[in-house]
Amino acid sequence: MNIKRILLIFCLFLLALTCEAQKVQVKIMSWNILSFQKEDNSGQNAGFPIDDFYNVIKNADPDIVCLNEFETGTSRMAKEKMSELASRLDMFGYFIKSYPKDIGYYGNVILSKYPIISSESKLLTYKHYKGAGNYQFNDGDALQTYGADQRSVGAVEIIVPVSDNESRVLTMICTHLDHMGGPDVRLKQVKEIIEFAKLKEVKGPTLLAGDLNIVASQWGTDLKEMDTLGDRQAFHWVDYIYSFPKGKWTLVSSNVIMAGNLSDHDAITALITFE
Repeated sequence: MNIKRILLIFCLFLLALTCEAQKVQVKIMSWNILSFQKEDNSGQNAGFPIDDFYNVIKNADPDIVCLNEFETGTSRMAKEKMSELASRLDMFGYFIKSYPKDIGYYGNVILSKYPIISSESKLLTYKHYKGAGNYQFNDGDALQTYGADQRSVGAVEIIVPVSDNESRVLTMICTHLDHMGGPDVRLKQVKEIIEFAKLKEVKGPTLLAGDLNIVASQWGTDLKEMDTLGDRQAFHWVDYIYSFPKGKWTLVSSNVIMAGNLSDHDAITALITFE
């Protein structure tokens, strides 16, 4: 073997090592937690303890978590739940407000093992039949056009380590779509999310998770544009984990974690790698 061939092989070996070091591998979890209230409401008189929910997340050991139906700081909660959960999990947190609820708030949460360096959110288009300042229990034509209650979408940028001395920035999007409005409500909300997150232009590692309230039979309509831009990495009932840009992520494994009486939704996870 001549010296040029040896050098070529050595250079290719170094290139392979460099490419491997730049891969982003993360474990994502998505879960609609039903405001920590449990189906039997056993937490209601005790301030809605988070212990069982904490245990499910801790045992799954995700890098990033998207939580829907997150109520915090309300009179029945006794304390601010996102800070409590994030602290116990030793994670960073970002609350995505959908609307005020008595003395607290209701919305979505992103938790991350790794530092969150930027964040932004948007209220999805909504009007209530009673007028401004109302956020729940919509009715009539307003329900059919805008959905049952105010919904939101949020995104964070996270610094994810890819080697001992390298990191990459990953964008995580979390949302929760309407469940009671007319057939076009979720389709319009999907389009707003695509515009908000600039999913038609994204080039770096980007993920989206949440309760989309879209069943498999609606994929060809409500999720047609999302499926064109990205890949569905995990799905269970109406909960999803998507990756962007399309074709840039590889699914290593996915799982459904049965929630029992903790929520009417089970949790889903996906271990995925960005090439």
